[in-house]
Amino acid sequence: MYKPVLKGTYYEMGHKYGALLFKHGKHGFRISEQPDEKLKFGKESEAEVRRVFPEILEEIRGFADACHARYEDVSAFILSIGAFKAEPQMCSVFAASNDSDVIFGRNYDFYYSFKKETESCLACPNDGYWSIGTSDVFIGREDGVNEKGLATAMTGVDSEGNKPGISFILALRCVLDKCANVKEAVKTLSNAHFTSTYNFLLADKTADVAVVEVSTDRVRVRKPEDADNFIVCTNHFVHPEMLEKEDEKARCWDSIPRYNAIYGSLKGFGGNISIKNAQEILSNHSGYVCSHQAKIKLGTLWSVAASLKEPRIFKAVGHPCKAKYVQDMRLNKAIQKR
Repeated sequence: MYKPVLKGTYYEMGHKYGALLFKHGKHGFRISEQPDEKLKFGKESEAEVRRVFPEILEEIRGFADACHARYEDVSAFILSIGAFKAEPQMCSVFAASNDSDVIFGRNYDFYYSFKKETESCLACPNDGYWSIGTSDVFIGREDGVNEKGLATAMTGVDSEGNKPGISFILALRCVLDKCANVKEAVKTLSNAHFTSTYNFLLADKTADVAVVEVSTDRVRVRKPEDADNFIVCTNHFVHPEMLEKEDEKARCWDSIPRYNAIYGSLKGFGGNISIKNAQEILSNHSGYVCSHQAKIKLGTLWSVAASLKEPRIFKAVGHPCKAKYVQDMRLNKAIQKR
């Protein structure tokens, strides 16, 4: 797993990482010319990205300049990620508050062939909050925790069609960079237009938690059920007003079993879990939470367990049932030096 450290303006952060990948060749890294369909989609999506998160376009431009690629090709690639879904949607996320802390857990499941693309980035923008975020894409994030104690992660949901808008990786990055708490993140996501269907789980150190369920034309916010002090999302919609936006026939077979396994575990603890308990839940095989699908060479590529009061971030690279969780201190040390 790559561990880049990016600081400065958005253009400078993009340029630094683009130059690094171009020079050292991340597995022969080059940006190829994008097909006309994606170029058109990227161009049409740019207006929405500029409205919601204009700074990230400067990062894309810096990246493109450093790798001697056309801006149009890099932006089309980034802005269309997730819109043309042809891959299984398989990930699990939860958050729970105990007596003194808020615990966040996340497994990212995808093809093993993407292991070499994974990265855990410390981002320190001049004009944004600092964060540790994980992804298999060089710009954007799929989960992360920022210096304010706000954690977020996405899960994909199957649907038909797409629409120009903001991609999930950029929306999540915007939350990490620009939002201090769940309330601000919900407002940001509710004001955006998305390229496809996704869940965004949000949790902050004050014990506020939510899942924002989105489609190309609808956004709904889900809060914990009844008296629960926790919330879960996998790869399907739960909010009753979002059910019609999902293609249930295409839903991955283990989304509901994973959801039920995590929900049941958290219910058994009364939501009062520790970091160790979170790691145990993420390592669970009975509900396929720790994913091993040998036939299609897919499984858990990384796992994150974090407490949000400080915050403290622990990551296991690979299957959490085997890989050791190691604390990532980069964000804490960067804040101390600031």
